[in-house]
Amino acid sequence: MAQRGRRNVWVTSGIGAAAVAGVVGFGAWQAMEKPAIASVSPDPDGAVASAAPQLRVNLSNIDRVSDLSVQVDGADVTPAVRGAKGTLLIPTEGLKDGLHRAHVRFRTDNVFARTVERSWQFTVDTKAPEMALKSPANDAISTKRAVVFEGTAEPGSTVAVAWKGGSRSTTATPGGKFRLRARLPEGLTATRVTARDKAGNTTASDGEVIVDTIAPTITVASPKGGATLTATDTPLVTGTIGRDKPELLTFGVTVNGRQTVSIPGAAGVGAAPLADGATTTVASSTPAAGLSIEGKSFQLDPGALPQGKNVVEIWVKDAAGNVARKRMRLFVDSTNEFGEHDMVVGATGDDAKALNERLKGLGLLRGKVTATFTKRTRNALVAYQKRRSVKPTGVVDQKTRDAMVGKIVVDLSERTLRLYRDGKVFKRYKVAVGQPAYPTPTGTFKVVNKQVDPTWMPPSSPWAKGLGPIPPGPGNPLGTRWIGTSAPAVGIHGTYADYSIGTAASHGCMRMHIPDVEDLYKYVSVGMPVVINP
Repeated sequence: MAQRGRRNVWVTSGIGAAAVAGVVGFGAWQAMEKPAIASVSPDPDGAVASAAPQLRVNLSNIDRVSDLSVQVDGADVTPAVRGAKGTLLIPTEGLKDGLHRAHVRFRTDNVFARTVERSWQFTVDTKAPEMALKSPANDAISTKRAVVFEGTAEPGSTVAVAWKGGSRSTTATPGGKFRLRARLPEGLTATRVTARDKAGNTTASDGEVIVDTIAPTITVASPKGGATLTATDTPLVTGTIGRDKPELLTFGVTVNGRQTVSIPGAAGVGAAPLADGATTTVASSTPAAGLSIEGKSFQLDPGALPQGKNVVEIWVKDAAGNVARKRMRLFVDSTNEFGEHDMVVGATGDDAKALNERLKGLGLLRGKVTATFTKRTRNALVAYQKRRSVKPTGVVDQKTRDAMVGKIVVDLSERTLRLYRDGKVFKRYKVAVGQPAYPTPTGTFKVVNKQVDPTWMPPSSPWAKGLGPIPPGPGNPLGTRWIGTSAPAVGIHGTYADYSIGTAASHGCMRMHIPDVEDLYKYVSVGMPVVINP
């Protein structure tokens, strides 16, 4: 009788070997056709994604087995085994994720292989592999067709990127990282990144990538390269955009290597047309007014350009970072007032002469003083900037002007006005200040305008009710010079009433002897700080 847990199984293999036995002898035939287990499934040390995999044992040279014993994880499952076409089929169920062992043993009537057995192990893994795509982000824009996909995934898993027309794959490192390059077509491409583990479980991430390797095109109509600007230092830039939609671009200006403007195109859609530049006394640090777009045409305010020779670059950038540039040289000579505007090499006129005189007086510029900002001027300016702990740019920029031009400090209690340069008192004057009923405001202000031989205009104040304008001349309350400040209706001016200097006699302004205000006027520039202390 057969032992308990063992059974005999007929396995139809379709082998007509009986005829051979009659020719070569039964023993020789059995030696040549030795029974064996050809293969098993799942593969040894393999993995399956099911908790109820059907195990397969593929037999070789076997028609019938006896005393069959099959165990899975030590449990006898022999009664459930079925045979079909040279194969033993072993059903399972309820296997937990992890490592499992199978053992098959049986007897045959072959004298050379009475007992045949096989043990192997496999893994059940029903969980999808972890995967996180670090880049590219969904809807990412690439300026290169070779797009890098990288992230983390289950160690040893196969990571593939697929898109219409192609795919690439790699294996996650033992540390769980992956990185591969996929050459995508120009334009919008749908991609799928898939991680497949050893058991066949998959995790997928769908996304879209935009490949844009073509820069936008730009045409600048004005100003023309090589132009000399004498009426304004804020020229209006006009031009057109080629194939791209202007509202999807970023518009910018770079002046002498420094970016001064960067405006999203969307901000210019529907904006009112910009006015062309005109002579201005606004300091060069004033930002650009903006951008106006109509169809494919644009108007761009580059901001105030420095006096002198400038390299101006108008550029547009698409969402992918492709940039189109138009470079031009512009010479600006729109003012002679030193301290009101930035200055670079090439500037000419009284403002350049005043700069050279300042540098000469400080012992930094050698030789004859000219009315041109030369390379020699630039070298002396760099030395000045280093001395004053200002970034040595070789450009008369805002910080350099603040240090070089200085500031006005008024002490109301002393009735004194001091002009500071380079941190030291450069000039000192006596002034008249506001009456108790019309006190001079205290705080920090700045010079906003300057006038020679001004016309007095009555302010909107009760004390001036019924008064009219007074033209320049001896009867003018402002004397010969007006230096307006950002304090409402308050400025520094001359007076023919010399006796009032040193007293609290004005309606809020700071009065000076006419020779004194004419002297101060030469050193004051628009934008200069004015500090009024109690």
